[in-house]
Amino acid sequence: MSAPRYRCDACGNLTRFDVTVSEKTRAFYHYTVGGELVVEDTEVLARTVDDVVCRWCGHGRSVVEIGDEAHTGPGASAEVP
Repeated sequence: MSAPRYRCDACGNLTRFDVTVSEKTRAFYHYTVGGELVVEDTEVLARTVDDVVCRWCGHGRSVVEIGDEAHTGPGASAEVP
């Protein structure tokens, strides 16, 4: 699964966003005899995008998720939460 692309319809930004994500993961914790932790085999069980904010405008009111057609016209995709 690839990460979604975003566009800010307010300023045209396609490259700079602050994305807040919540993840539920399962991982194998392997402790050495000396007590050092090595995390192996991490699996993402659930992932939710909580917020997307445009770095240029400073808000997320006009940020939309775009598909592979990265240069579509304004309003072509559904808004991100």
